[in-house]
Amino acid sequence: MRTGLKAGAAYASSVVVGGLLALLCGGGAFAWYLSRFNGPGMSAGHAGGIGGVLAMLASPPLLVAMLLMLYIPLYLVIGVKQGHAGALQQVVRAHGHTISQRLASAIAGRIEAMPRTHGALQRVPDWLTVETLSRQLEPVLGESKAVRLAIGFVLARLPLSDMVAHWQQTQGEFGAAAAGAEDAALRTMLNQRIGDALEDATTPSHKIWWIAVGVHAVLVAAGFHLTR
Repeated sequence: MRTGLKAGAAYASSVVVGGLLALLCGGGAFAWYLSRFNGPGMSAGHAGGIGGVLAMLASPPLLVAMLLMLYIPLYLVIGVKQGHAGALQQVVRAHGHTISQRLASAIAGRIEAMPRTHGALQRVPDWLTVETLSRQLEPVLGESKAVRLAIGFVLARLPLSDMVAHWQQTQGEFGAAAAGAEDAALRTMLNQRIGDALEDATTPSHKIWWIAVGVHAVLVAAGFHLTR
């Protein structure tokens, strides 16, 4: 419950930040820019008639206005994305070791149960989905969006095809174990790779915010130059 509250607070705070940026920066810059459309820089639209409308639609100032308008939903989308990342950080910090062990065991069990043929093993990534693993681990990890988010994060970054190919090669070199038998080396490899992936999730990054704000500032400066 405590982890869930922290994850929810992290998600909500990022969404609020995204909403404030959308309202103040996105909406504010867009409204300020529209107020400059009556200035001398918009002489192309002052001619009136269809020609004036077409000239304005094709003008760089209006294109900048459209881009500035897109920043309103963009800040909200970034806020939601960063909220998911913040919630995932809280879950991994609290239960990363347990998630890593249980998820490695679940994935290894599915790989070990597959036939040792090349075609069958190459289909393993198709069978390992967030839905199937969440249902399998629900009795241990519970049912929550945060756990599903952690599983999805791991599956998106785990090179399962390469790992299965390496494991199959190892099986061929040292003798294949019976289908369904537990392989300690496979579980150790999965546990390490999953742990590394989850470790990346605990590193906060605000790079996307700085990029968005920087490009936004450049657009505002370009719009000011075009409408002065």
